[in-house]
Amino acid sequence: MSNNKPKHCDIAPKYISFVREYLADYGVTEFFYGITIKMKPTTSEMFKKLRQRLPNEMLKARFMLCSSKAIMEYRHHYLSHFAAYDDGYFEKQNLGLNLLKNADITTPKGQQLQRLREEYGFQSWGAWRLPVKYNPNWEAVYVFFSDLDQATLRQNLQAHQEQIDHQLLLYSSLFNDQCIAQLNPISNFNCLSPKAIQVLELTAQGYSSEEIGEKLVMTKSGVHYHQNRLKELFNAKNQAQLVSSAHTLGVLE
Repeated sequence: MSNNKPKHCDIAPKYISFVREYLADYGVTEFFYGITIKMKPTTSEMFKKLRQRLPNEMLKARFMLCSSKAIMEYRHHYLSHFAAYDDGYFEKQNLGLNLLKNADITTPKGQQLQRLREEYGFQSWGAWRLPVKYNPNWEAVYVFFSDLDQATLRQNLQAHQEQIDHQLLLYSSLFNDQCIAQLNPISNFNCLSPKAIQVLELTAQGYSSEEIGEKLVMTKSGVHYHQNRLKELFNAKNQAQLVSSAHTLGVLE
């Protein structure tokens, strides 16, 4: 399990303050923000594996946007020790507002998690999911926390849901445009192996599959495997789109 906490994205603190002040009007006290790859439907067996792996994968994030240092520390502690045991973390989430279950205080882990949240002053939490223009398979996510009980927070947010959704989408676009090289999930979660990066770089330089194979001592089918996986990750239909997207996202300079 990773002990490295993510760095804060290179963005002016005033933009974080704008979002924090805006959400405070509805009872939200803290938040963190990132971009994730959409989760596909899972079988029960796959779900068991997901519970074991997903928190560890989220800990690999190299960059985040957070409203405070404290919420960054809470995120790390929660993912390291509690997420795998918390049903609220694995609730199905849709685009827009998602208020999530609180800890199950009938279990020892749930009681510990409840105490942790009380230490940070949290009574309720949720996620607001939004589309990302760079890739239809990605979602922007605000994970937010409140010192209000869940019923009151729900009432505050649902009463102004359309307005909040519009405003958060504007802030999300600002964050993404300024920090996409850090926030895009491909780089942020180290989705590319060193070999895949080499294939991508040589593809961008215009080398053929045969030439890439010779340079990297790979078979032609091995080169095609990496290129096809790269196109899937970047949502590219062909190599030209792949290279263009890699430049746009800052994966290639």
